[in-house]
Amino acid sequence: MDKTNDININLMAIKNIFQLTFRQTIQSKRTILMLIVSYLPVFFTVYYRLAEPQELIPPNLVLYHIMIFYLLFVSILVSLFYGTAVVGDEVDNKTIVYLFTRPIPKYSIIIGKYLTYIVGVILIVVPPILINFLIISTDSDMSSDFRTTLDIFGKQLGVIILSLVVYGSIFTFFGARLRHAMIIGLLFAFGWEKIMLVVPGIVRKASIVHYLLSIFPIDPSFHEAIERVSKGTFSGVSSSIITISIVTIIFLVITVFMTYKREYKFE
Repeated sequence: MDKTNDININLMAIKNIFQLTFRQTIQSKRTILMLIVSYLPVFFTVYYRLAEPQELIPPNLVLYHIMIFYLLFVSILVSLFYGTAVVGDEVDNKTIVYLFTRPIPKYSIIIGKYLTYIVGVILIVVPPILINFLIISTDSDMSSDFRTTLDIFGKQLGVIILSLVVYGSIFTFFGARLRHAMIIGLLFAFGWEKIMLVVPGIVRKASIVHYLLSIFPIDPSFHEAIERVSKGTFSGVSSSIITISIVTIIFLVITVFMTYKREYKFE
């Protein structure tokens, strides 16, 4: 009976933290900036449909590049801005001490704020992706094999959401542990991760982006060209998903563990 009560109390705590943090997240200035970044490709897609340069650039190729842009830039940038803020905002505002003195388990606070992050970034990133797909799918050239295109798009969207999850856990740790989390996060996201895109061999496996690209599906018509560029350096789908899941769990566990061990003191 006591265990059931503890579970109910923890779930209620997570719910309360989620509701409070979600309201703060939506009202933050960074939300406006991230919405602008997320919706920028929509303007390009609209221009593409109005200008109708389909003879030069096929619609499935345009869609592929848009999805890659969301995977390698938008999702990482949004994860950086919001992930470092999961705990980082409380540290910067010096309110984390008051938050942790509440009669709520610290892990419930971290879980509640991380779930807020997941819901928030999905609401920011996914809608413009769907809009881009709907606009491009109106092209007559897409109707010939729409079912295959839809299947590939759905899997690509899943990988982008997975990137938000894994990068979010990493940047949550950065925000909780590092003093200049945003700067270090930028160096990691657009320095290390981007360098690993062009580094040949096994070294690529030291990056998250390698595993995301390994499970990122592509149109069959591009498969030969992509394989030629990548030189067959992708990892297996199953091993990539397992690796991403392990990394996500490890960084979240470390973040929770660290909040129990670290004393937050401010002058």
